Amino acid sequence: MSEEAAHEPMTRRQRREAAMSDTGPIPLPHFVQEAYRPLVTIVVLAGCALLAVSGFAGSGLVALTLLLGGGIIAWGWAGLLALPSPRGTMGVLWFGNLALVGAAVAVTEEPYLRWLPGALALSLLVAFVHQLARRDGRPRLVESVASTVAALAIMTSGACLVPLPFTLGGGHVVAAAAGAIGASALTDLCGKWERLRPWLLPLAMVGGGLTSVAFVTLSGGFTWGPAALLGVVAAGVSHAVRRLLGHQPTMAGARPQLVSAIASLMTPGVVVYVVSRLFVA
Repeated sequence: MSEEAAHEPMTRRQRREAAMSDTGPIPLPHFVQEAYRPLVTIVVLAGCALLAVSGFAGSGLVALTLLLGGGIIAWGWAGLLALPSPRGTMGVLWFGNLALVGAAVAVTEEPYLRWLPGALALSLLVAFVHQLARRDGRPRLVESVASTVAALAIMTSGACLVPLPFTLGGGHVVAAAAGAIGASALTDLCGKWERLRPWLLPLAMVGGGLTSVAFVTLSGGFTWGPAALLGVVAAGVSHAVRRLLGHQPTMAGARPQLVSAIASLMTPGVVVYVVSRLFVA
């Protein structure tokens, strides 16, 4: 090849072929490399145990459990995402936590979640007022608003679990979902081995489905078909949240890991509620 031809720019096809011929190791994303966090698994398992017991004890104890979980998220969410105005964000999230759980507790008959949209709307309004009241020049405004809304969405999803003990088989649904989430957290420990890291999501979903089916088979709460669906989706959503938050630089600290664990426990709530109302109750 002449020197002139060697300096000619490569065509798109040539660049694609050159990339495909590179057999070097493909670097794993940061969140996969940091998949092994035993503290997160321990916190998720403890939360699942408390939630399962609460499901059989009644709606009030489920509400207290979720109020505690929402309080942990409010306490550490700004630190997890390194948000500006952390005290204001904490206040907004505490208000939202109380409003959302209170709206779910206040209704004891169908439709159980009729006040939840209003509580969420009020919480969003408070979040926007907080941003207007900031006196720091409002740096990273969009990021701050989006992150606060995301935390409120997680709390809203968790609040959907509150009325389930009132429904047919609701206690068994909450306990089966908690078992599935706990199983998905246990599969995270496989992240210690690099070869298994790309398979963590399928492992979590299979483990969650099997755990849920095993639970309802022993307890007789409802049939195995809805149990399998419930376990697979709850475990998958829970794992996805931990995977999403796991790549944050702040996750080296204990508080962000605690918040990540609780968020992964509460986020599947709306999915659990939908599966329960469509296929169980």
